[in-house]
Amino acid sequence: MSGPRLTRLMQNISLQQRLASLVGHLAEINGPNMGLEPGRLQRVLKSQFIVVKGELFVPASLESIRVFDVKPPKRTIHVGVRTTFSTGGAFSRIRLVRIGTDFIELLAKDKNHSRILLPLNKVEGIYQVK
Repeated sequence: MSGPRLTRLMQNISLQQRLASLVGHLAEINGPNMGLEPGRLQRVLKSQFIVVKGELFVPASLESIRVFDVKPPKRTIHVGVRTTFSTGGAFSRIRLVRIGTDFIELLAKDKNHSRILLPLNKVEGIYQVK
């Protein structure tokens, strides 16, 4: 993958900071053996927790956090993403929005303008697709 193209999407922002900017949005928490309905992202705590539907979660331990109704990004790169969990090929052709200090942000393939935030400890690799 072209290094200069990826560096344009790198930002010095953490997963907690990005989530703090999305408080009030509908969020879907995804993790092993979890089947939670989306709920409002209520708070982001300094102690590495977030509050969704009155429940505490550790974002870095989750497989992904999907946030709905986010403004379309100005630029993206078409990529494939390999993860530590099974996705059924869902991330084999997807748009990368940003690379933060401890997460990546993807543009979901839907009409709801949702974003998928993946902690870096769940990402094995990013590769270019044509």
